Amino acid sequence: MRTALVLAALACSTLPFVASAQDPDRVWDQGSIWSVSYVETKPGQFNAYIKDLSNVWRRYLDAQKKDGLVLSYRILNVDAPRDNEPDLILLIEFKDWAAYGTGVEYFEKQAVALQGSIEASLQSNVDRAALRTLRGGVTAQEIKFKN
Repeated sequence: MRTALVLAALACSTLPFVASAQDPDRVWDQGSIWSVSYVETKPGQFNAYIKDLSNVWRRYLDAQKKDGLVLSYRILNVDAPRDNEPDLILLIEFKDWAAYGTGVEYFEKQAVALQGSIEASLQSNVDRAALRTLRGGVTAQEIKFKN
């Protein structure tokens, strides 16, 4: 009896999602996944951080694009940030949630291929902390209008 009640409650709780998926009047579809990171470069480290992004971040993302996981990536430079606000916004567009959630084994292989070892990859993460402060981020799914 208890199991039946739990299953009934679960079924009812998913009705709005099922209904919206079947709504003929819905004017939108789900799109790609965007990972957005807010970065504040440390004083005097802007160029060094951009160079690091070009050397490491970009190579990782280009490899992920080649493997069909990442569709695009961008860097936005914030105009006139205030103290403790990001001066860069890093955007990565993933194909779908599965691509976004690629397992650790994939990234370990990338670390070895692109930086020689997992240890070198971890050290570059530590070294990067001298160049910037992470100010948060968000992951969201794009909504696309139907015709």
